[in-house]
Formats: sequence, structure tokens, C-alpha cells
Amino acid sequence: EDDEGAGGRAGRGAAGAAGPDFSQYVVPTTIAARAAELFVADRRMVDVVVGATHRGSSWQANLQSRQASGHVGWSEQPGQGVGKVTARLASLVIPESSAAEVKDLLESNRGAASIPALDIVAERFELFNKQFGRLDLQASNVQALAGKEWRIDRLSLSNPDGQLRATGRWLTKDGKSNTSMNFNLDILDAGRLLDRLGFPETLRRGKGKLSGDLSWSGLPYALDIPSLSGQIELNVGGGQFLKQDPGAAKLLGVLSLQALPRLLKLDFHDVFSEGLAFDGITANAMISRGVVKTDNLKMHGVAATVLMDGTADIANESTNLHVVVIPEFNLGTGPLVYGLAVNPVIGIGSYLAQLFLRAPVMKALTYQMQITGPWKSPTITKLDNPPDTPPAAKAKKE
Repeated sequence: EDDEGAGGRAGRGAAGAAGPDFSQYVVPTTIAARAAELFVADRRMVDVVVGATHRGSSWQANLQSRQASGHVGWSEQPGQGVGKVTARLASLVIPESSAAEVKDLLESNRGAASIPALDIVAERFELFNKQFGRLDLQASNVQALAGKEWRIDRLSLSNPDGQLRATGRWLTKDGKSNTSMNFNLDILDAGRLLDRLGFPETLRRGKGKLSGDLSWSGLPYALDIPSLSGQIELNVGGGQFLKQDPGAAKLLGVLSLQALPRLLKLDFHDVFSEGLAFDGITANAMISRGVVKTDNLKMHGVAATVLMDGTADIANESTNLHVVVIPEFNLGTGPLVYGLAVNPVIGIGSYLAQLFLRAPVMKALTYQMQITGPWKSPTITKLDNPPDTPPAAKAKKE
């Protein structure tokens, strides 16, 4: 051992006499490893088999582990900070146990500058125990005037229940960060999609679209509700709210109106108590600091048409909604009610004015109410329909 050490020192001394010592810069060209546990850049991987090659300024690797399986490459990229990662994976799993590590990485002092450019395709993507299907992500680091920006050039998540397409950016400066995103969600089965997101037994079926522009303070994967702002548009049809308690999706419990017959003692128990079936739901909404405001949410179905306007405070789980329920009584007014309901421009006031003018009988059959307070136990107050305008008043207006 001593002889080897002396030889090593002698060799280094000779090299030093002839020129600089390059041994510290020697990088292996090939790596093959099998490990029960492997740490790469402080990130833990389990049951790993990897074969990697290094050439020039890039690495190529075939990887198999619990977290990822497939081909991964890294290369230096001019102007891309910490380089670019390219991956074509059969599976990519980010377990809930890694949430703290992901948060620490993204909240490091360098913020967006610490994340490489990404070109990742994973046929099976799992995030925090939720199965999202196929992932296609392209992102790049950009130096913007407002700070360091991690730009999401393309984000696609596809599964049998829906497809999300989005673009966005994550901006960091002076220790603060902001995320913004433009998205389109094609909904193939709303009920099964909610199951995937952790809200089981909330809806049955449902097909349509949800789109919008959103921004919030903080990390791209962590929606900060108190700062959430933007606008959304919803159009979904052919579904049914289920009778079961929607659990964490408490706002859907309010929208399903299952408590109305009990609280108002109204005679349309079968319409809501067993789960409201709808032919269509349309809505436009603005969001400001976690408060959603709409003036034209409409649900129409065979049993009833429901109109809503008002606000829902997502952060505080409270609501202030004006709700109109028009049960279907087979009086021949169905086409009129439906025709007005599917018009996205008409608000509740205009809707009722046109309905009562063209079908006065519907005034006595229409219920109005105000829903206020917490989602879990809202207060529902029945409202009277406005009185008819006297003939003299009508003539004066004319």
C-alpha cells in the first residue's frame, strides 16, 4: 500500500514537472451499475439498473428503476443554464414520499435557473399516487426582463378519460415566484377523470371541454388557491351528479343541489336527491384571488333546468349563489326553456324576463333561492319571484 502510494505521489510529481495535472478532470466514458438504492444529484432512486456512456458534453443512459424506465440523455446547451434532459420513458413515477424533495429542488435559491430544459415523453406518468396517463413535456430556461423564466412550451397529459394541453411559464426573481398557464382540457368521461384526480363517486359520465388562463404565486405543480386568478370556460354534457357525499369536492356538492328538497321542503325530491342528471352544463367564470364569480352558469336536463350566478370562495370554502330551478312539467315549454338555457350570452335576469314574457305560466313553476355560507352546511333561502309589471307601468315605459 505504501509502495503504491509512493508510486502515485511520484507519478504525480513527474507529471507536475512535465506539465499540469489533468487527473482531476478525468471523467469515465462508460458506467454500468446495479443498486438497491442510488442517489443522483441528491435524488433517491430505488432498485436501479443503469448503463450510461459519456461522449463530449453529453451523457446517454438506459435506466430501469421504480421511478423511471427507459432512455435518458443529458447535454450542455448554450444559454440553457444546467443543460437539457431528453427522455423517452415507458414509465415515470414521482411518489408522494418525494414531494418534499421536489419542493426543495424547485424552491432552491436559484429557482427556475436550477431546472434544466426538458424534452420528456413518458407512456405512463404517475404523480403523487395519481395516474395521469401519457406525458409529453417540453420546457426551456429563458432569461426574461422580469427574471429567470422556465417556459413550458408544451405540456400534454393523455388518458382514456381526457386530454390536457397547456403552455405556461414559471418566473422567479428575488426569492419570489409566479406560475401562469393557458390550458385546454378535452373531457371524455368527467366522472372517471374526477376519480383519477382523487374525487371518486362524484359524477357519472359527462363529456365536453374546460379551458382557461390561470396564474398563481408559487410552484407550477402546487396551485396556490389564495392567489389564484384568471378565467375559465366550461361546456360539458351527458352526465349525472351522484348521490354520494363528494368528499373533498364540496363545491360540486353545492352545485348538485341534493339538499334543496330537505331544506326548502319543495316538491321536486326526485329531481335532485337521487343525483341531478344533466344534458349540459355551460359556464363562464372569472377568478380573482381564489374567488370564482359567474353570472351565467346553466344546467339543463330532462327533469329540470338550473341557473346560477354569484361567487364561490375556494380558499374559505364558502359561497353566495343566486339559484333558479325550473322543473319540467310537460307543459310544452321544454323547447323554450332549453333554447334559452343553451344560449351562453344570456344571464339569469335576461333569461327569466324572456321566459316569463313568452310563457307566463312558468312564473308560478319557477323557484328562486339564495345559497350562502360554508359549502359543507350552506344556508338556503327561498326567494319570491318578482311581481308582474302593472299594465300602466308597461305603457309608461313604452
